[in-house]
Amino acid sequence: MMKKNSLVDTAYTLLRDQIVRGELMPGTLLSENELSVDFQMSRTPVRHAIARLESEGYVTALKNRGVLVKEMNSKEFIDLNEQIQAMLFYCFEVMKDRGRDIYIDLESLAAHVEAQRIAEQNNNYVSYIEHHFLFMREIVESIGNTVMLSTFDSFKDKLGMYAIVRFKLTPHIKHYSAIGINRDTLKVLEEQNYKAAQEVVLSLSRISRERMLATGQF
Repeated sequence: MMKKNSLVDTAYTLLRDQIVRGELMPGTLLSENELSVDFQMSRTPVRHAIARLESEGYVTALKNRGVLVKEMNSKEFIDLNEQIQAMLFYCFEVMKDRGRDIYIDLESLAAHVEAQRIAEQNNNYVSYIEHHFLFMREIVESIGNTVMLSTFDSFKDKLGMYAIVRFKLTPHIKHYSAIGINRDTLKVLEEQNYKAAQEVVLSLSRISRERMLATGQF
């Protein structure tokens, strides 16, 4: 028999994954009763899982109405995107200073870029975005700053969720542009040209803002 904490973790993971992957879109009203039936467990662990997701900003509990899946606004998206940009810029600065002391798995980065290419070919945007952020995560992880990595992990899924939601809401817009940044980053990392890598990553905010203008979010 599963312990209560295990059930809470299970409910949390199931519900969070559905939200992050855009299976439950912002504005969706959820019911504890329906979720407990779907997850085949009592309402108590579901309620605890919802409270955890609410503290992380994914949902809002509405008194006597249910649970609302929250939408990330464009300002929060831009702010978090700039945070990632700053992290990556710093990582490349550390690489410039430490040189050979930093190990980064270029083959693994190349595998993420290839996975993005295949995902684009198959129009699998969820996989495409997942590998986009996994590519960036490996760069952050490479410098050995566990606090920075934990911070990155705390919001990367929100950015992924935002991108997936926009993809679903604006199918007429070309969305597969992140691979270009990762390809360019990989190329200059292979050359150990960390200054050029910084220049590449500085284009992140510009590209994000252009995309948001194209989808009418400003």
